Amino acid sequence: MSDEEIRKFLMFGTRTAKLSTIRKDGSPHVVPIWFVLDNNDDNDAHIVFTTGHDSLKANNMIREPRVCICVDDQIPPFSFVKIDGVAEINQKPPRNEILKWATRIAERYMGKNNADSYGKRNSEEGELLVRIKPTRIVAEKNISEW
Repeated sequence: MSDEEIRKFLMFGTRTAKLSTIRKDGSPHVVPIWFVLDNNDDNDAHIVFTTGHDSLKANNMIREPRVCICVDDQIPPFSFVKIDGVAEINQKPPRNEILKWATRIAERYMGKNNADSYGKRNSEEGELLVRIKPTRIVAEKNISEW
């Protein structure tokens, strides 16, 4: 996939990402997350999401910021994007910054009518703002086509 195809694929509909972090004992921990892309100035699209400060994934990323994310289309002809990256965690984000991102994420997954209420709920005290900076991307489309 081209960079543009990857961005479109990642932001299509309400696909969730599966985030893999590393536990203290070195074993993987995988959870689905809601996310959006932040197309920053250096032309790298960062994955952005929020999480509670006491979640296992937050604790894992604070200790070991290397992560892996996979987003897939489970409908034939099947496609996926796998991103290896580094988590940049803002443990005390300004209220307006986390509210902005939480609301954007909520709009994607819960719709425009519910975005404000979910955005507020997901930007309360103790929520962390996470950006995944990609270090390697593997993307395949139309896997089952001949």
